[in-house]
This record gives sequence, C-alpha cells and structure tokens, in this order.
Amino acid sequence: MTEIQQMAYNGALARDAGLRNEEDFDPDELETDYYIDIHNLNAKKEDLAAHRALETYVPIIAALGSMVISAMLIFKGLKNMHLELSTLNNLLIMLMIAASIWMATYIFAKTLKGHSLNKSTFLLFSWMQVFTASGFAFSHGANDIANAIGPFAAILDVLRTGEMGSSAAVPPIAMLTFGVALISGLWFIGKEVIATVGHNLTEMHPASGFSAELAAAAVVLLASMFGIPVSSTHILIGAIMGIGLVNKQANWDLMKPIALAWVITLPAAAILSSLVFLALANIF
Repeated sequence: MTEIQQMAYNGALARDAGLRNEEDFDPDELETDYYIDIHNLNAKKEDLAAHRALETYVPIIAALGSMVISAMLIFKGLKNMHLELSTLNNLLIMLMIAASIWMATYIFAKTLKGHSLNKSTFLLFSWMQVFTASGFAFSHGANDIANAIGPFAAILDVLRTGEMGSSAAVPPIAMLTFGVALISGLWFIGKEVIATVGHNLTEMHPASGFSAELAAAAVVLLASMFGIPVSSTHILIGAIMGIGLVNKQANWDLMKPIALAWVITLPAAAILSSLVFLALANIF
C-alpha cells in the first residue's frame, strides 16, 4: 500500500469512526472493512440477545395469557355444566394449560432462531393473537349478547308463565338465534367497524393486538363475573388507544366522534325506547 493509499485509508477509518457515533448512523455509509466487520459482529450479538429474550419472556407472556383465557372458560363457561370442580381443581387445570402453552411457545421460539427478529416476533404473536381473539369473542358473547338476550328471555318467560319472575330460563333456541344474528351482523355490516378498530385508531402489530385483546378480554370477563353489563367494543377501543398512547400514534381525530357517540347513544336509546313504549301502550 502506497503512502497516498495509506493516508486515504486512514481518512476512511477516521470518517467511519465518527460516523458510528452519530445518532442517525447508517451502516451502508461505512467505507472500511474493519468497521463493516465490527458492525456485523455487533448486529449478530444484538440479534442473539434479542432472540434469547424472545425465548425467555414471550413463553411466560403466553402462559399468563392462557391462564386468563382458561379462567374465562372454567369459571364462566364450564360453571354452567355443573362438573362439581373445586377451586383447587380449577387452578390446577389452569396451571396445566399454562405449562403446556409455555412449553409449546418456547419450542416454537427455538425453531425461529434462524429467522430475523421482526419475522420471529410477528409469527409468534400472530399465533398467540388467534387465542386472545377467541378469548375476547367468548367474553363478548358472555356480556354483550347476554345484554341483548336478557330482556328477550324475560318477555318469553312472561308469555309462558303469565307472571314476572326474578329470573328466567333462556331457551337454547333463543341463544342459537342470537348467536346467528351476531355472526350475520359481523359478516354483512361489520367491515367498517373492523377497519376502524383494527387499522384506523393506531398502527397495530400482532404483539400490540395480543396486548389489547388480552386486556379487553380480562376486563369484560371481570365485568361478566360480577353481572355488570358493559360494551366489549368500547373496552377494546380503550385498550387499543392505550397502545396508541404508548407508541405515540393514536388517532385522536377519529377518537373524538367515537367518544361523542358514547355520550349520545345512551340517552338517545333511552328516549327512543320511551317513545316506542308510549306508542305501543296507546295502541294496545
């Protein structure tokens, strides 16, 4: 190497050394093999550490999420099957499910070690979100559909017995009918709501979707267990806006009409219901 080439190489080394200290450092701008090799080694080191964290923490998160979802099924769903399981039995079942989910997620994370971190994270949480979405759907049926079928079941009971009781049995055909109505509404006119909740309020990733659905499902489950009628959609929007606050991408312009709708719908429904009741009372 000539003296001029050595001087040029030293200059490139000095530029690369200064470039690596910049906040908006672009590795493609490196000129020397020395600093390129150092950058590649550091990137591999960070990638290995990130994958190790993925294998350590994501299975724990998945196990905790499985406990929330299994609690919905055991304490809310299986309770009506009268299996006579004690609280200890229920907790043991939840722990067994959590251990199985932890093991499955850990093995899945191990198989993704050769993939990029972004792809591994996307794949892991995409599968996990299938279960949180199912859990949220279950909690939605346990609360929102129960809200709708409650008055209907009471009316059927009055027509059948001629008296107003403190409780009323819900015919299986009625539950089936309301379930079909839920699916039909989702299929035919639910696309706009799906777009709003899934895309327009904030940027969503499978990891953030998992967090929002799990949090919303847990809140709706607690409300259902205490017999409190709530809106699953409103709770999920609140969870998604929490994600938007964290990633600083919340669409507050869209949130304003949504919040206004929350305020308007309750008195509007009450007034409309009163008017319909008065009209029917005068007619019959």
